[in-house]
Amino acid sequence: ERQIIEEKPSGPIIRIRTRLSGIPGRIQKILERKKQVILFGPPGTGKTYWAETTVMELAALSNLKKPFNVITEEEKAAFIKQESQDIGYVNICCFHPEYGYEDFIEGYRPELINGQAHFKLRDGMFKRLCDEASSSPAKRFFLIIDEINRGDIPRIFGELLMILESNKRGMRLNLPVSGRSFCVPKNVFIIGTMNTADRSIALLDTALRRRFGFIELMPDISVLEDVVLEGIPLRLWLKSLNERICQHLGRDARNLQVGHSYFMPGGKTVATFQKFADIVHEDIIPLLVEYCYEDFSILSKILGTKIVDESSMRVREELFAESFQDKLLPALLAPCPDIGATSQAVDSDAEGLEQDEAEVNDETSDTENENI
Repeated sequence: ERQIIEEKPSGPIIRIRTRLSGIPGRIQKILERKKQVILFGPPGTGKTYWAETTVMELAALSNLKKPFNVITEEEKAAFIKQESQDIGYVNICCFHPEYGYEDFIEGYRPELINGQAHFKLRDGMFKRLCDEASSSPAKRFFLIIDEINRGDIPRIFGELLMILESNKRGMRLNLPVSGRSFCVPKNVFIIGTMNTADRSIALLDTALRRRFGFIELMPDISVLEDVVLEGIPLRLWLKSLNERICQHLGRDARNLQVGHSYFMPGGKTVATFQKFADIVHEDIIPLLVEYCYEDFSILSKILGTKIVDESSMRVREELFAESFQDKLLPALLAPCPDIGATSQAVDSDAEGLEQDEAEVNDETSDTENENI
C-alpha cells in the first residue's frame, strides 16, 4: 500500500510511503514538509523536466496507487485536462508580467453578450484548483508554475500568501472581490521553476521565499553521454565553456552558465557534430551575446577570437555553414586547447589498445597454428 489516509478534524492527511530517489526524492521531501518548492538555476538545467516528471509520479502514486509508467491512457486523462477550464491532478500555468490576481484567483473579465461588452466575475486558475481539491480531499492535486519569478508575486497571490503556508492550510478567509469564503486545502502542492539568468533568487518577494523550499539545479555534465564529436569531447567542452563564463562575466556569472539540457534534444545527448554546431550557433551564442550586453571583448574571451571578430563587433556566422566544418572545429577548440589534447590522448590510447589487442590475437593465432 503506497497511500495512508488519516482522518483529522481539519480533513484527511495523505502520506506516501514510497520514497522517490535523486532530485524527485528531494522535491518530494520538501513538498511533504512545506507543500511548495521552487526549482531554480541557470537556463537549460532541467527545471521544468524535473518538475513535470516528479509531479506525474507523485500524482500517480498518491491518487492511483501505482507508478505513472504503468497507468492506462484512460487514467492519464485525469492528470492534465485538455480543456483550459478543467482541473486535473497535475495543472500547469506560466507567470509573466501581465499575469495578475484576476487570472490566478478571481476577477472581472470582459465578455460579449448580444454584441455588448459586459464584465463578468470569473474564478482564476488557482481558485478552481483549490475548489476541486476541497471536493476531493483524498486526492492530491499539483500545480506547476513555470517561470514563477517573471510574475509580480504580491499582486498575483494577494492575501493568499498568508494561507499558503503549510500550517495555515485549511484556514478560511473572505476574498475581497467576491466576498466568498476561500481556503487553500492541505492536498494542494505547488512546484515553481525559476531561471536565475532572468532574475536572482535574492530579488524574490521575501514573504514568498519564506513559504517555499528551494532546490538549486546547476549544469550537470555527468548526465551527458561520453560523446566525442569530430574530436570535441562534449562534456569537457561544456565544462570549459562554463568555466570561462564564470571567469569573465562578473559577479552573477554562476547563474549565467549554460545548462546540459541544451545538448539533450528529445532527452538524448546530441550525436552528430552538425547538430552540436547548430545548437552552439542558434542557441548558445545568442544567449552569450545577451549576457555580454554586446561587449565583444568579453564575448571573444568566452568563445575565442576565431569565432568572435572583436574589431568588427560580430560573430563569424559563416563558420557554421556545413562547408566550413574544417575551420569551425579548431575555432571551437581554440579557447580550450587542453581539451583537444585530451581528446587526442584518449583516441591515441584507444588506438594503442586496439593495436595491442591485435598483436595479442596474432600471437595467439600463431601459437594455436603451431599446436595444430
